[in-house]
Amino acid sequence: MRRMVRKTPGSGSRKRAAGAGAGDAAPVDPALLRARAMCERRAPRVPDLGIRALVNEVARQAERSSKGSSAAAEAWERALPAALVAETWIESMTPALLLVGVPSAAVAYAVDRALAGGALAAIRAELRAPGLRVRTRQGRNPGGAAGTRGASRR
Repeated sequence: MRRMVRKTPGSGSRKRAAGAGAGDAAPVDPALLRARAMCERRAPRVPDLGIRALVNEVARQAERSSKGSSAAAEAWERALPAALVAETWIESMTPALLLVGVPSAAVAYAVDRALAGGALAAIRAELRAPGLRVRTRQGRNPGGAAGTRGASRR
């Protein structure tokens, strides 16, 4: 009958003492081996803590939202004067609402006048969204490039 000997890590690389052979190892109970194997199979699995799935989901959402907002950005740039486009930024876009950031109340008023003067109709036609509304929100541009006029007054 063959004896089962469990190898420990690194045991194969060490030389055995003279006279010590495989037959000198203590016998291992087969029931003990089966119990150990069963414990390994039943041990709770360590959850995958990698962030690959999360990164892929964020990239998928960004791609989805950028497709809609890029069309809205192009329509916004075509419909408004270049001076207003340079001072505004698109914060969010839904099928019913375009939220535009402005640095000051004066720019918000100028945007409102431009939209009432026909820019809103042009944006609605280009995006094929007849019920689209445009709201302005005063604040700082997260990109920092636009909206610098009037941002630092003393």
